[in-house]
Amino acid sequence: MQIKNKIKMPAVGFPQALPKRNFSYASFLIHFIMIVLASVVIIPMILPFLFAFKTPLEFAYHPWNLPQQLRWENFKIAWESVKIGLGMCNTFIVCLGAVLTTVPPAALAGYIFARYRTKVTNILFYLIMAGFFVPAQMVLIPLYKLEINLQLINSLPGLFLIMAAFGIPFWTLIYRSFYSTLPNELVEAARIDGAGHWGSYFKIMLPLAKPATVIAILLTFMGAWSDYMLSLIFINSSDRFTLQLRVAQFIGQLGANYFPQYAAGVIISAAPTVILYILFHKKIIEGSMLAGALKG
Repeated sequence: MQIKNKIKMPAVGFPQALPKRNFSYASFLIHFIMIVLASVVIIPMILPFLFAFKTPLEFAYHPWNLPQQLRWENFKIAWESVKIGLGMCNTFIVCLGAVLTTVPPAALAGYIFARYRTKVTNILFYLIMAGFFVPAQMVLIPLYKLEINLQLINSLPGLFLIMAAFGIPFWTLIYRSFYSTLPNELVEAARIDGAGHWGSYFKIMLPLAKPATVIAILLTFMGAWSDYMLSLIFINSSDRFTLQLRVAQFIGQLGANYFPQYAAGVIISAAPTVILYILFHKKIIEGSMLAGALKG
């Protein structure tokens, strides 16, 4: 008896079409809002490049057209007219001082509050955190009086110490949350090997906190570089003006006829932070995600 094997051949057909997504007014509204918010951020960054390469006459008649040629002399005029170089040096000193007076104290305080939890340290932690919820605008007058009493008014140290006072609570919270995620066995192993409190911190814990340290340094530096309000209030002498104040006085000193040169000055003032973000954007994004996860 012959046995016939029936072989089933796989059916060959066209791939099934993907299901059509139904139109959603909520999705359209969300995308529209996101586009508007992105435009609010992107357009002010593009406009200075549209203005900075024009002559004053070209800007007056055709402000929204592309420049006919790239006039780099506008940047030279902006640099020399309001002494942007001096303002950049002052701003760098303020940024460096803000980083040195914010990140190390916050890192040490975060470690103490994470590893040595007692009633006293918990009370101190919540007292420091109270400063995180106080906006700078509410305490400007007391700060101004305090700076006068301490003879720090109209000085660069007086400016970056105020920035540190507002930055330490936030970064203390971040460091405390980060150190709390690290196992205690690491410190115990270091103690067994003979490392003391400082040795276990600087050799074990601080290197492990590198992601938090990198984002703290970058964001503190960028925040100090972009500051305008505190510099305007606590700096009075023109020789101590930061870069943002130098650029802000451009129109008042030279007039609105030099608006292309003013746009060039704006580009110069924003260039360092933009370059930092381009170079370290991955670190900033990773650190921001880390900060959000730790606070949560």
